[in-house]
Amino acid sequence: MIKRAIKKSILADYRRRKVIVLLGARQVGKTTLLSELQEGKEKILFLNCDNADDVLLLEGKTTTELKQLLSPYELVFIDEAQRVRNIGLTLKMIGDLKLDTQVVVTGSSSLGMADEINEPATGRLIEYNLFPFSLPELADSSSEREEGRLLGNRMITDCIRRW
Repeated sequence: MIKRAIKKSILADYRRRKVIVLLGARQVGKTTLLSELQEGKEKILFLNCDNADDVLLLEGKTTTELKQLLSPYELVFIDEAQRVRNIGLTLKMIGDLKLDTQVVVTGSSSLGMADEINEPATGRLIEYNLFPFSLPELADSSSEREEGRLLGNRMITDCIRRW
């Protein structure tokens, strides 16, 4: 599996106890990265908001209901959060709870999603953007021989390694 450079920063931000939001285009690896962010955690809740049942757990809830849902866990993942109506307000409420639970949210990088989250939750979130693989990420996950085979040119391979 290709290691994502952003992972280390996200793990370091767990200690800040803010909601971490991971935005990115479709198919860049947001959900895959979530599975890697579970290191050392045992009590994990994974909510997939493509699932209507999971959406219902979050929509229109009070802070008391959100606290009851989230506080038994060390780590909570909310995947595809753009599917939750008023997700920005929900994340604001979660951030205001200041739980010991780390919450990590993924969503579309569409402007609508970013605006909806940031408007009510300013100062309560740490936002990351996940992009497609970078050349250094690709180079770190393969051997020089594989790169040469793929690229067919040693000079290109050397440039990628130095970048």
